Amino acid sequence: MVWYLIVAAGVILDQLTKLAAQHLKPDGVVTVIPGFLYFIYRVNTGAAWSFLAEHAWGIYALAALSAVASLLFLYLLSRAAETGVKLALSLITAGTIGNMIDRVWRGGVIDFVDTHFGSYQFPTFNAADSLLVVGTVILLILVMAKPHAQLFKPGRAAAAKHPATEGDEQDHA
Repeated sequence: MVWYLIVAAGVILDQLTKLAAQHLKPDGVVTVIPGFLYFIYRVNTGAAWSFLAEHAWGIYALAALSAVASLLFLYLLSRAAETGVKLALSLITAGTIGNMIDRVWRGGVIDFVDTHFGSYQFPTFNAADSLLVVGTVILLILVMAKPHAQLFKPGRAAAAKHPATEGDEQDHA
């Protein structure tokens, strides 16, 4: 249950920060750390780095993909066996739902965190994107550190088989 509360808290945090960012429009910029971190209002009708933004149908395809991904992540969250995996999937799910809400209700994702590294300007992002990245990094570390079978509960078919029965069948065959 706590993991679903984390999902809800992440979605609420994302939506509240985007609501606050709307007060920056149309071209307002807030300097947080000069030469490095700024808050600026942008709407991205595509995915990461404006992928599919030039296609009118792109927002609908991305909203549908976000809905399917959200359901998949919620299912995986229900099957996760370890605390770290549950945390990672909670963050990923919150980020996915947060950006899906924008696509459905606003016609594009609100981005507002603008970072610069010298002459390089990183693509503008939001809290949902941060949740997605942090959750994905945690999940990747866990997947690399432990075998897949230890990260998720066995499915019904695997749980129905009794290990001793498997070996007995092989011996009598």
